[in-house]
Amino acid sequence: MASHPQDPQENLVALITRHQAALHAYILSLLPNQAKADDVLQETNLVLWRKAADYDQAKPFMPWACRIAWFQIKAARRDAARDRHVFDPELLDLLAAEDDSDLEATTALDHALHDCLEQLPEEKRDLILHRYHPDSSVNEMASSCNLSPGALSVQLHRIRQMLESCVEGKLSERPS
Repeated sequence: MASHPQDPQENLVALITRHQAALHAYILSLLPNQAKADDVLQETNLVLWRKAADYDQAKPFMPWACRIAWFQIKAARRDAARDRHVFDPELLDLLAAEDDSDLEATTALDHALHDCLEQLPEEKRDLILHRYHPDSSVNEMASSCNLSPGALSVQLHRIRQMLESCVEGKLSERPS
């Protein structure tokens, strides 16, 4: 059995390392762009390291780390405000408002979104997934679909509303 580091800095590094995958999954669930999520994870790791002295080792690590990640996600979203059609800010707040002691909600959200994406007709699923590819633009997509950018934006908005309704429904069905 491995011994636990006694030095607070070593302990923090061990905690960050141990929880990297879960922290990345949390960030990715709220920022569905792999490259941006990777960047936010790195920023979160830096902030965790800088705030090491603020961490109370008597408390669980993940709620503290997720709270810091949440602020990094908000900063990234603010910086990328050029695309305001990602998710309604209220939905993002709803998705992020998880009980600090129950990180299973993130997994439930991932499953709900995945299930809802799978339930979409293939054409709509492909359209919404293509929109979130890096360097994807509404104008480029509209041109390839022979639609006006406005018409495509309306379609994407409707798909997002369908996903929002589906995810909220699945999460409300979840036993508490």
